[in-house]
Amino acid sequence: MKQDRIFDGLAQRFQRSIYDDPRGVIRLAILQDDLQALVVDSGTRPLQILDAGGGLGQMAIWLAQQGHQIVLAEPSGDMLQRAEATIAQQGLQDSIHLLQASVQELVSKGCGPFDLITFHAVLEWLAEPRAVLEQLLHCLKPGGSLSLMFFNHHSTVMRRLIAGDLDTVSRGNIASDGRQGLAPISPLKPEEVLVWLAELGLELDTWSGVRCFYDYMYHGVRKTAKLEEVLPLERLYSRQEPWRSLARYQHMLCRKL
Repeated sequence: MKQDRIFDGLAQRFQRSIYDDPRGVIRLAILQDDLQALVVDSGTRPLQILDAGGGLGQMAIWLAQQGHQIVLAEPSGDMLQRAEATIAQQGLQDSIHLLQASVQELVSKGCGPFDLITFHAVLEWLAEPRAVLEQLLHCLKPGGSLSLMFFNHHSTVMRRLIAGDLDTVSRGNIASDGRQGLAPISPLKPEEVLVWLAELGLELDTWSGVRCFYDYMYHGVRKTAKLEEVLPLERLYSRQEPWRSLARYQHMLCRKL
C-alpha cells in the first residue's frame, strides 16, 4: 500500500541534486516565466500566496521578492529549517510565514483563502494525488490561481525506453515504491490531470513543459552543455507539442471558477 513520501533527512541532497543543479535552474526559469504576468507584471496589490510543500523555500523567496505575502507549508522539519535560514539571509522574515504541515493538514488548520497556491513537485509523491489536490483547493479563493507542477509519467516511460529498460515498461512498473532515491511514487499523465482540473472547477490558463529535452541529452553531452545555450531552447519548446508533453515536469497554471 502506497504512502505519502516526506523528505526528512534529505534536505542536503535536494539542495545539491535539484536546487544547485542546472535542472533546478531550468525548472525555476520556466515556472517564473509562466507566473510572470500574474505575480510581477499585473501591478495588483500584494497577493496572499500559499506555497504548499514548498521545500527549501526557493519559490517562496522569489514570490516574496516580488512584494507578496507567503505562507510556506512544508511537512519536513529539516527542509523547513534550511528554508528558514535562507529566508533570514535574504531579510524576508516579514514576508514569509513558515508552517510545518502536510497538505492534508492545511484545511484543518484554517489556512486561506489564498489568491494563489503554488503546488510544485508534490503531487507525484502522494499516495492519493487527486484527493489531496481536491482538499488543497479549499484553501483557494474563487477566482484565485493554482500553479501546479508535477512529474510526467510519459517522460519516465521515454527515459526507460531510451535506457533499454524494456521489461519494466512492458510490465507497466513505472512508479517507484518510495523506499529509496528520488523517484516519484505517482508519476502522472498530463491528459489525466487535465481531466481532474476540469472536474474540480479549474480553468487552464497556461500549460508548459519543464525540461523538454535537457534530461534526455546524452550524459557526456549534458555535462559539457552550456546553460546559457540550453535555457533559451528549453523556453522555446516549453509550450510546443510534442516536446511539451514529453517534458520531465508539467506546469499548469489554472484559475478557480
